[in-house]
Amino acid sequence: MLERLQTLAFSLLMLAVPPGLAAEGWTTHQDPSGFSVQLPAGWRVLSDMPGALAFGDAQARWTALVRARRARGDLARWLQQEYPASEPGMQALRIDSLRTEGSDVVHAALQYRNPQGLAKRARLVAVRRGDIATVFVAATPADEQAQGLPVLSRVLDSLRFGAPHIAAGGTGSGAAAAPLAYARWVDPREGAFAVELPAGWRTEGGLQRTTWNRRVAYQSASPDGRALLFNGDASLPRMFILPNEITARYGGSMNQNWGPDAQIVAPFQSAEQMAAWLVRQRFGGEPAGTRPRPDLVEIVRRNPLLTSGVSAATAADVEFRLPDGRIGVLTLTTFGSVTPGVGGSWWADNVHGFIAPPQQAGQLGRALAHMVATMQVNPAWDRGERQHELRLGQQYTAYLQYSQRLQQQTIEQRWASDDAIQRSRRDLLGGTVRLQDPQTGEVFETQARERYYYRVVAADRPTALGTEVDASPLPQIDLRRLLTVGVDVPDR
Repeated sequence: MLERLQTLAFSLLMLAVPPGLAAEGWTTHQDPSGFSVQLPAGWRVLSDMPGALAFGDAQARWTALVRARRARGDLARWLQQEYPASEPGMQALRIDSLRTEGSDVVHAALQYRNPQGLAKRARLVAVRRGDIATVFVAATPADEQAQGLPVLSRVLDSLRFGAPHIAAGGTGSGAAAAPLAYARWVDPREGAFAVELPAGWRTEGGLQRTTWNRRVAYQSASPDGRALLFNGDASLPRMFILPNEITARYGGSMNQNWGPDAQIVAPFQSAEQMAAWLVRQRFGGEPAGTRPRPDLVEIVRRNPLLTSGVSAATAADVEFRLPDGRIGVLTLTTFGSVTPGVGGSWWADNVHGFIAPPQQAGQLGRALAHMVATMQVNPAWDRGERQHELRLGQQYTAYLQYSQRLQQQTIEQRWASDDAIQRSRRDLLGGTVRLQDPQTGEVFETQARERYYYRVVAADRPTALGTEVDASPLPQIDLRRLLTVGVDVPDR
């Protein structure tokens, strides 16, 4: 990105440097990433990330910023609506005035608060070539603008780009790095996918499979360990549960695991916030700038698996710097959905990026694009997964049917038993007994006076004779022993 800025005229900031501004005390800073700039005594480089330069005094009260941003369509509209989202350090940003020069130059005056709460005013110029806008910003505390603008103007006007500076013992004099050779790398765990990565690099990871989820997470490091390409992050929780009354009722406190596969109760975070956290957590780096990724947001919104619709979606590139001077870019997407009255969940996904020495940033950026473009799913593995999912679906359907039959049978038996109990109670209170003919299955009632009952076989209607002993009371008549329901036979 820095080489694009080299062709721009920094004098477009239109902040005149008063004649006779003393040159004493100023020094020229030669940065390893390939630019030089004049700075007053005690000033320092706050950020030298590609596309996100920042210079300022020791307390960062006066700051000069240079930003490279993708800006399509009307430049003034982009500056008002999209640019503020790419500057997390500018809070409550408000544009006071705006003036255009043609379609590719916009001047603006704005005010905002920095993360420490200091109120600042700034002059801004955005200059666009193609779809890349370079934004120059001169910012001071609100009551120091008159003194600060000439100094900041000189800093910005002195910025020049050239070949990256290579320290003694380095490998070159600033010439473009030789193109990387690539080799095909196949997922070593299940052969699920293949991707082209720099030849000779050490690659680890692959398909990550948990209880109910699959995702890709791998990284490839150069032989000296100074450069790194990565795709995915297995340490990220796969799902976040939005806190609500239900999670609170069942003890789901903030940032606490909630169920399998590391589901965590946490409020929604933007891609900028989540990526900044991941940069510190995974790499020990410090974020230096962000850039929104509306293309990834659009991809998320079109995901057919999110049938309930997307309630919130953000995506961003976060540029960062490591303590050893290396720089990196991490891309991340966060998106979620809310069902009214039920709750909601959100995800962090599409993690990828690189780390490299400053002079190799362009080379690693191209390698990252090559990695993304060449990744392919193994068709045989995909067919196997689909067949496996089909079998699981069939097994689950059979399980549901079995469960339904068992529950129906249990419910019917429960209520039949309840009916039998109620009938027994009615029999006891009413002084009746129910009898069953063992041959015909016929059930009828009679007065409960005896212990055993017999039926006259030749009778036209059920006629029961009672006796206290289990023997025919009238041997001379053809009688059949009856069974007492609830005693001799089950009452259901």
